[in-house]
Amino acid sequence: MVSWNETRARSRITQLQTSAPVAAIGVRNYNAFLFERTSLRDQARARGQQFNEPIFAVPLNRAVLTHGVHIYANLTAFNDRLIENGRETEASHRRSMQFLHGHYEACDRLIAAFGIQRVDFHGGRLHAVVLAPTGPENEADRLQTALAFAAALREMVARLSDRYGGEFQTGVRIGIDTGPAVAVNSGRRGELEPLFIGSPANHAAKAAAGTAEGIYLTERAQAVLNTSQRGDRVILDTVYESAMLSRDIVVNGNVAPARSRVDEAFDAFNAARRMAADVAFDGRRAEFTFHHRQPPLRTIDYANHPPSNAIRMPLASLFADIFGFTDYIDNAMRTGTVAQAVGNLHVLRGEMNYVARDDFDGRKVRYIGDCLHALIAEGDTRNTDERATVRTAVLAAAGIRSSFELCRTILPNIGELGIAIGVELGPTPIARLGLVGEASVRWASSRATCKSEEIQGACRGNETNIGPAAHAAADPHIRRVFVGGQPASGLNYPATVALLAGASASVAAVSAAAAAPIFRSSPPPMRAYARGKAE
Repeated sequence: MVSWNETRARSRITQLQTSAPVAAIGVRNYNAFLFERTSLRDQARARGQQFNEPIFAVPLNRAVLTHGVHIYANLTAFNDRLIENGRETEASHRRSMQFLHGHYEACDRLIAAFGIQRVDFHGGRLHAVVLAPTGPENEADRLQTALAFAAALREMVARLSDRYGGEFQTGVRIGIDTGPAVAVNSGRRGELEPLFIGSPANHAAKAAAGTAEGIYLTERAQAVLNTSQRGDRVILDTVYESAMLSRDIVVNGNVAPARSRVDEAFDAFNAARRMAADVAFDGRRAEFTFHHRQPPLRTIDYANHPPSNAIRMPLASLFADIFGFTDYIDNAMRTGTVAQAVGNLHVLRGEMNYVARDDFDGRKVRYIGDCLHALIAEGDTRNTDERATVRTAVLAAAGIRSSFELCRTILPNIGELGIAIGVELGPTPIARLGLVGEASVRWASSRATCKSEEIQGACRGNETNIGPAAHAAADPHIRRVFVGGQPASGLNYPATVALLAGASASVAAVSAAAAAPIFRSSPPPMRAYARGKAE
C-alpha cells in the first residue's frame, strides 16, 4: 500500500536519531583519522583481510574534518549519447552505458595511479579528492597533484577514444576547488556512499558545469597558485598543453612523466576488461542486455544487475535536495557544531529514503551530497502504468515534504533549510557499471533522470515540480497543479491527497485548508549536481 503516515514517520525519525545520536558522533581531523586507520589497516593486513580506502571507511558515527582539493570532471558528450534520432532507444541507452562503463573503469585506474580517491560517479561526472600531503601548508602541493591528474585524465579520455575508433570520444571539462569540508559515509556493504559536505565540492562542480572544454580553477584555487584570471573564469589549457608537450608534470615538488602514469592506468584498464567476469570482452565492448522488471522497484539489488542483466523500463525519477545545506555545514564548521549538523543530515537523508522505499515502494539510486535520487514505478510483468507511476511519484514527493516538515519541528537548528523536489518520467536503464565488486557504480541515467535533476535544481526550498513527460502522462488533477511547467509551493502529503481526491485545483487553497506550513526560501545556493548553461 502506498501511503505516508505521520505517526510512522515520527517513529522513524526518532529511531534515526537514536541510531546516530549527536553525542556519539566523533569529529576527527584527517591526520588523527589516518593514524587511527593505519592501525586498523595493519591489523587487517596481518589477518589477510581487505582494507577499504579511508573515505569509504568513515563509520556512521564519525565525521572527519578535511582540507583537500576537489576535482569534478564532466564528460560533456554524455547527454548526446542518450539520444538517437531525437529519441531514446535501446540502442542509444546501450551506447550511453558502454560509453560510461569504459570511462568509469579508465578513470578508476588513473585515480589509483595518482594515489588520490574517487568519491563518486554520477552520470557523466566524476568527483575525486586529493587529501595528501595533509595540512594547510601543503595546499599548493595538493593543487599541483590535482592539475597533474586533470591533465592526465584529458589525455586518458583522448587515448580511450583512439583505442576504440572514436566510439568513446568526448570533451572533458574539469573544475577544481580547495578548502575545508567534512567527510562522512552512509550506506551498507556493497552500497557504501562517501560524501564530502561543505563548499569546495559545490564550487568545483559549478566550475565543471558547461560544455566548453578545459581545466577551470575557482578563485580560491587561483589565489593559492597565483594564477592569472580571465574575466570570471580561468581555462588552464596552457597548463595542459605544456604538461602534455613535455610529458612532465610537477607532482608534490617532483617532476614525473605524465605519460607513464597514463600508460600504467591504461594498461591496467585493458587488463581488467579482459578479466572481468561480467563483461564479454571482445576487444571492443561490454555486452548490455536489457529486461523489464516488474514493480515495485524497492527490492532491486544492484549487485544482481551487471551489464549482462541490466534493467530498462519506463519509470519516474525523483530528486529531492536539502535546500541551503552547503551554507549550513560551512557555518557548522565555523561554529564547532559539526556533530549536530552531521547527525541532522543522517536523519534527514534517512527519512527521505524511508519515504521513497517503505511508503511508496521506490528504490534509492544514491545520495548525491545532501540530495536523494530515487526511482518509482507502478505496473505489471510486461508494462509500466505511466499514469499510476506519476501519481505515486507525486505522492512520494509530497510524503518527503511532509517528513521534512516534521524534521524541522523535531531536529535542532534546521529552521533555515528547505526541500526542493523534481520528478520526471521516461525509459531508464539500471545497472552497475565500471570496476567489478564494491567499487562498481550504481547507475540509472536517462533523459528522465537528467530532467528531474534539472527541475529540482530550479526549484526553491518550498517547491515541487514535474517534467513535461510526467505532465503529459499524469491525471487531470496533477496536470492542473503544474500548469505551464510552474512549480507548486507547499505541496505536502495532506495537500496532495486532498488535491487528488478532487478538491480545489488551487494548490495554495488546498495547502491552506490542510494547514500546511510553507517554507520561505532565499535564492538557490550552488549545488554539487547542478548543471550549468552551455558557454
